[in-house]
Amino acid sequence: MTSALLTIRNVEKHFNKYHAVDGISLDIKENEFFALLGPSGSGKTTLLRMLAGFETPTVGSILLDGEDISRIPPNHRPINLMFQSYALFPHMTVAQNIAYGLEMEKLPKAEIKSRVNEMMEMVQLPHLAGRKPEQLSGGQRQRVALARSLVKRPRLLLLDEPLGALDKKLRGEMQLELKRIQDQFGITFIVVTHDQEEALVMADRIAILKDGKLLQHGTPLEIYEYPQTRFAADFIGVMNFFPATVHGGTLKSADGTSFRAEIPDTISAGDDVMAAVRPERLHLGAGEKENSLTGTVRAMAYHGLDLQVHLDTPLSPQPVMLRLTADAAEGHALSVGDSITAGWSARDTRVFAA
Repeated sequence: MTSALLTIRNVEKHFNKYHAVDGISLDIKENEFFALLGPSGSGKTTLLRMLAGFETPTVGSILLDGEDISRIPPNHRPINLMFQSYALFPHMTVAQNIAYGLEMEKLPKAEIKSRVNEMMEMVQLPHLAGRKPEQLSGGQRQRVALARSLVKRPRLLLLDEPLGALDKKLRGEMQLELKRIQDQFGITFIVVTHDQEEALVMADRIAILKDGKLLQHGTPLEIYEYPQTRFAADFIGVMNFFPATVHGGTLKSADGTSFRAEIPDTISAGDDVMAAVRPERLHLGAGEKENSLTGTVRAMAYHGLDLQVHLDTPLSPQPVMLRLTADAAEGHALSVGDSITAGWSARDTRVFAA
C-alpha cells in the first residue's frame, strides 16, 4: 500500500447554499481498506456518490490512477458501488445474479462461467449457486451482492453501509469476512459507515467527517488513541471528559483537584480546557499513577468481557466510567454506594480547547 490510487482534491458539493461536502482532500492507497466515518449529515454518503459518479463536484477534482474522473459517467468508471439494500434480482439464482454484469458486457460464456465460479468460491457460496435470494440468509445475500460487485474486477469498490441490515452477531462475523475478501481479492475498498466499531475492525485507515469537513484521518490506532478534536474523541469509543483550567504544567478542575497531562503547544496557561481519558485507562487504586480521583459508585453494568463502573465525582457533572476486565473485577467486590479511588497516567490524558 504505497501508491495513491485515488486522489480527492479540495472537493466540495453545494446544494444551493448548503455545503454537503466542504473542501475535502484525501489520498487513498492501492489495495487499501478505507473507511469514511461520521454521523448522519456529515457528508460521507455525498462524497461516496461523487466517487461513484452519481453526483458531480461543485468544486475540486477526483483522480483515479492520475486521471480526472470527476465528470465521467458512472457506467464508464472502473468503480462499483454496493448498496446497503444489496439490490439482488429476486427472480434470478445466485449464479445468475453474479453473472448479470458480465452478460451485459457480452463476455464469452466460458469466461463468465469461470469468473462466476471463482467469485462463488471466494465468498464461500458454491453450494448455493442455484438458490434464489429469498432462500438465503442476510449474510448470504450480502456475500452474493459483494460477489456481483467484484466479478467485474473494478479498480475500486465502494460500499454504502454494507452491514447495516444484519443483526449484531452476524455483523461482527461479516466485518472480518469483508476484510478477508478484500485482502484476498487485492483491490481498494472504501466503506461508508456511522458505526465506529465497523471502521476500527475493518479499515486500514479511517477519515472522520463532520458537517461536510474532514476532521482527522489515520490508522485505527491513531484515531482511537490520539483524537485531534473533542468531537473525534467523543465519537470514537467512550471517553470521560473533565472541564479544567491550565496552571503551569498541570490541569486544575473546578473543585481544585490537580492532575497532570501532556498539554498541546496550542494551549496556554490560564486556558479553559476539556481533559479526557478512556474508561479502560482508569485503574482501581491510585498505585503509582500520576493522577487519581475518588468517587462513589452510582451504577455497574456487567458485559461479560468487562464490568463498567459509573462513578459520581467532583471532577465532572457527568458520571466517570471505568472499564474493568473480568479478571480485575473478580478481585474487587464492588457495590453501589461504595467509595473508590481510580488512577491513570498523564500520558493517557488528552487535552482539548474548551
